[in-house]
Amino acid sequence: MKAIYILFRNLAFILILYLASCSPTRKLQDNQYMLIKNKVDIINPSKNVSAGGLEGLIQQKPNKKFLGIFPIKLWIHGIFKKSGEPPVILDLSLVNESKDQMRKYLDNVGYFNSEVSDTIRYKKKKAKKVIYLISLSKPYRIRNINYRIPDDSIKNIVINNNSNSLLKPDKIFNSNTLDKERSRIAQLLNDNGYFRFTKDYIYYEVDSALNNRQIDLTLFIKNIIIPGSNPDQKPLEENHKIYYINEVFIYPDFLPFMEDSIKNDTLIEKLKQRGYPEPNLYSFIYCPPLKIRPKVLTRSMFLEGNEKYNATDVRQTYKKINELRIYKYVNINFRKSNDTTNLNPNLNFLDCTVQLTRNPLNSYSVGAQGTNSGGDLGITGYVVYKNKNLFRGAEVLNIRFQGSMEAQKTFSTSEGSEKNDFLFFNTFETGIEASLYIPKFLAPISQDIFSRYFRPKTTIKTGYNFQNRIEYNRIITNVTFGYEWSETRFKKHELHPIDINLIKVNTTPEFDSILANESQRFQNQYTDHMIFGLRYSYIFNNQEINKIKNFFYFRGNVELAGNLLNTLVKAWGGPENAEGFRTVFGIRYSQYSKTNFDLRYYILINKDHSLAFRSFVGVAIPYGNSVDIPFEKGYYGGGANGMRAWALRYLGPGSYHNIGSHNIERVGDIMLEGNFEYRFAIYKIFKGAFFYDIGNIWLLSKNETYPGGEFQFSSFPGELAMDVGVGIRLDLNYFIFRIDIAQKLKDPALPQGQRWVIGNSKKWFNPVFNMGIGYPF
Repeated sequence: MKAIYILFRNLAFILILYLASCSPTRKLQDNQYMLIKNKVDIINPSKNVSAGGLEGLIQQKPNKKFLGIFPIKLWIHGIFKKSGEPPVILDLSLVNESKDQMRKYLDNVGYFNSEVSDTIRYKKKKAKKVIYLISLSKPYRIRNINYRIPDDSIKNIVINNNSNSLLKPDKIFNSNTLDKERSRIAQLLNDNGYFRFTKDYIYYEVDSALNNRQIDLTLFIKNIIIPGSNPDQKPLEENHKIYYINEVFIYPDFLPFMEDSIKNDTLIEKLKQRGYPEPNLYSFIYCPPLKIRPKVLTRSMFLEGNEKYNATDVRQTYKKINELRIYKYVNINFRKSNDTTNLNPNLNFLDCTVQLTRNPLNSYSVGAQGTNSGGDLGITGYVVYKNKNLFRGAEVLNIRFQGSMEAQKTFSTSEGSEKNDFLFFNTFETGIEASLYIPKFLAPISQDIFSRYFRPKTTIKTGYNFQNRIEYNRIITNVTFGYEWSETRFKKHELHPIDINLIKVNTTPEFDSILANESQRFQNQYTDHMIFGLRYSYIFNNQEINKIKNFFYFRGNVELAGNLLNTLVKAWGGPENAEGFRTVFGIRYSQYSKTNFDLRYYILINKDHSLAFRSFVGVAIPYGNSVDIPFEKGYYGGGANGMRAWALRYLGPGSYHNIGSHNIERVGDIMLEGNFEYRFAIYKIFKGAFFYDIGNIWLLSKNETYPGGEFQFSSFPGELAMDVGVGIRLDLNYFIFRIDIAQKLKDPALPQGQRWVIGNSKKWFNPVFNMGIGYPF
C-alpha cells in the first residue's frame, strides 16, 4: 500500500512539473496579454447595485477553472493544441464595451451618470487582471406619478387598483420596474374583459429637469388607432372594447387534421354553480360514444357564459384540465361571436373553443434499474400497466408488478446461509401495487361545497409485497385511502384517514436462536403486527421553475396509529393475549404517534452554482398497545440520502457500538439530521458537489440490545455523527445519476475522546461509495 502511495505521489509531482513547463503565455506575442481575472469594485456600495450583477455584463471572460481553481481546459490545450481551450487574450475594445454596458445598466436602475473606469494590473508576466471601478451617483427618485388615460373605464380600473402598483413616490427610478408595471396593468385589464389588450398600449414620459435628482412620471394608455381607408384620411381613435363570453364549445376527443372528416354530435351540459341563479351552458362536440362524463370537464371550467373575459380564468382552466392527467394537449381559443341574434347589441361577445387531445387510454412500460440501498447493491425489474379514464371520470389506474434482488448484510454466519443465493444476491423481493387516482372528493357529499380552485382529489392504493431473506420471510399487505389538495400555488395538503398495514414474519430456526438472546424490543421487530392509522402532511414549496431564485421547501408529517382500533376492541371486550396485548384476528396491533419536519433551503448563486441546506427532526412515541415503534415506522440513519459515510440502518442509536458477531439493523425513536451541499457544474452533463452531513438516531428509553442508545440532553451533542465527501452527478435531464464518496469525520460508536476519526488510527481513511438516482435532497 505504501509503494502505491509513493508511486502516485511521484506521478502527481511529475505531472505538475510538466503542466508548469507548458505555460499558456509562453507563445504570446509582445503586445498580447492573457486575461486571468475580472473584478468589479464599487467604491460607494449600495444595496440596490451588486458587483455580481455588474460582472455579468463583462463582455470578455477569463478561461474557465474547475472548482474556481484549476484551468483544466487551458492545461489540456497546452498539451494537445487542438483540444481544450486556448488562452483568452485581453481585448481592450471589449473592456470599453463592458464599461458602456455597465453605464447603461446603472442608468436603467436610476443611477444616472455614474462613473465607470478601469485599471489593468499585471498579475504575472504576460498576464493581466482587469478591475472595473464604479463610483455610483446619487440615484434619481420618483416624485410624482400622473396618469393620462382617455378611456374612463380603463382609468377607473387602474386608479382603483393603485394600491397594488409597483410605482410609488420616493422609490428609486428603475426602468425594469416600469416595464413590470406595464405587464401588471395589462394583466389587470385582461382580467376585466379587455381581450387581447397588451402592454404595448402603455408608455411613459419622464421629466427629470428638476435639478434635484427627482423624476415626475406620467403613464399613458393609448386608445386603439384605426388607419383611414386612404392615405389622406385621418386615422380614427376608439376605446378598447370589453368582451363577454357567449358560448363555450368543448371538443373532448379532438383529433388534429381529422375534424373535417368526422361526423360529430352535440350535447348541451348544464352546470349549476353556487351563487349563480342560472346554470352555465357548455356544448360538447364529440364523435359518439362520449368517452367522458361531461361534469368531469365542466367542473374544471372557469369560463362561463355572459361573464367578462378573464385571462386568469383561462389559465386556471388550462391548469385544472391538465390535472385530470388524461389529456396530452389542451388548446383554448376565442373568436368574435358570429351569431349575435339573441345577444345584447351594446356588448361585445366571444365564443370559446376548448380542444382536448387524449392520451392513449391504455399504456404499458417495462424497465430495469440498478439499486444501492446504503451500500447493498441490487437490481430491480418492473412492469407497469396504466389506464387513463377507467370509469369515464378521468380516473387513472396504475398497476405495477415488481421483482428485485439485492446483496444485503445478514445476521447469519453459517455456511448453510448461502444455499438460497443466486449469483451474489441473497435477498429477493416481489410484489404488486395498484393505485387509483380519482379527480374529485370521493365522499357522499356535494362536490360544490368546495371552491373550484381547491377541490380535493382522492387516491386509493393497495399492495402486496413478499420479501425473502436468509433470516426470515416477510409479507406486507397495505391499503390506503386519502385526499390531496392545493391551498395555493405553493401550499399542498395530504390527508389519509385510512392507512392499514399488515406485516407477517416467518423466521428461520437459526435466526430464532439469535433473537432469543436479544431484548424484547429487538424481538418485536420480527413479529407479526398490524398498523391501522391516519396520516397528514403539509407541504410548502415556493420554487419557481426556470427562475434563478432562492427557495424554501418544508414538509411536516403527523401520523397516529391504533387509537380508533383500540377504542373499538375495548368496546367489544376484546381479550388480551398471553403477553397482555390486545389483538385483532390474532394479530397484535400497534399504537403510536409520530411526527417529523423536513426543512430545506436552496441558494441559487447562478445557473451553475448553488448551495443546499437540509434539516430533519423526527420523534415517534409508542403507547397503549405498543412498547416499541414498529420496525418499518422507526427512524434510521445512514444510506445514500442521509449520513452517507454509514450504510443504511447501521448508524446509532446514540453511541451504540456493535461488538457482537452479527450485524443488527438499527431503528430509533428520535432522529436529528442536517445536510449541506455545494453543487457546481463541471463539464456539460457532469456536475459535482461537496457535502457535509451531521446527525444520528436515538431511543426514548434504555435498551439491552442497544446500550448507549438512549437520548439524553446532556450527551446527545457528543453523539452526533459527522461526515464529508464529494459527489459526481450525471445530469441527463430526465433523471440524475449520482455517485457520492463519503468519509467519516466523527463516529459516535467510538469511545469518548476518540470519536474524531481523521488521524485517530492508521486505518482512519475508509471512504464509503453511494449510488443513487436524483439529488439526496
